Amino acid sequence: MATSTAWRTPASYRRFVWFCSTFLLWYAALAAGEWLASVYIDTLPHTTSDEFFYVYTWIAIVNILSLAAGWVVSAKVRSWPLQYVYTLYFFTTYFIFYRNLFARLENPEQVVLLQASASVGIALVYPLRMARWVYCILAFVCRWGDDYPYEAYVRHLGRAFFLRNKAENATVLGFVCWVTILHYGPNRLHYPYFRFEQYGDVSYEYSLTVRASIYAWMSEFVASRIVRFIFRRVYKLNISADAVHDFCRYPHVVAAMVLVTIHVLQNILFAMIRLDFG
Repeated sequence: MATSTAWRTPASYRRFVWFCSTFLLWYAALAAGEWLASVYIDTLPHTTSDEFFYVYTWIAIVNILSLAAGWVVSAKVRSWPLQYVYTLYFFTTYFIFYRNLFARLENPEQVVLLQASASVGIALVYPLRMARWVYCILAFVCRWGDDYPYEAYVRHLGRAFFLRNKAENATVLGFVCWVTILHYGPNRLHYPYFRFEQYGDVSYEYSLTVRASIYAWMSEFVASRIVRFIFRRVYKLNISADAVHDFCRYPHVVAAMVLVTIHVLQNILFAMIRLDFG
């Protein structure tokens, strides 16, 4: 039986309180990224295994926070457009600190190994997660009922991968633009690191940083094409067509996605210039 307090509390207010609680998850993601980036800078130089540890620790943290926010929005707030925007936010937040790795290169070999492993992992994991037997295991563990059938699971996973692609493209463009502005812009004297001069035995070059970022983007693009091809041929899912349908149904989501992306691209700049690269 509901208590008198629960009876007097409107459902809309409870949904609003749950929505406000998700802001803590937003800030927790940013704070965790700043902390990991600071630890990464303070413990230079790194081996390739250190780079892998940093990246996959960050992946685990972002995914945990994203799942928590997704559960709050879907189960308590019950807003599909809001869940769409939150998924984009956490993907772009993850790529903030992943892209900023390329502002502190140790050597090109680390970039190649790190990015190749990430792209191969994406090309393998997303199609695997869409398999029906994986859904059956998750449905048993999470106790999903008839309200979350396999078809809804596939569409949700496809939307998440579509948003991941948008975050990849936006953040690599933002990172290259910000590095170029800091390197050539009028305020370059205030940020001596981004002049990419010789530091000890390691030369951090602007051209190397940009080339590494473009290589990372090309690797991600190829992996996304492979995954999309598997989605279409094996699972009969066209995530671009589904996204267009979603945008036609909820056109206001497009403007919200643009604003969230701009906000996170600003965080890329703030994260770079606040770190002590010297």
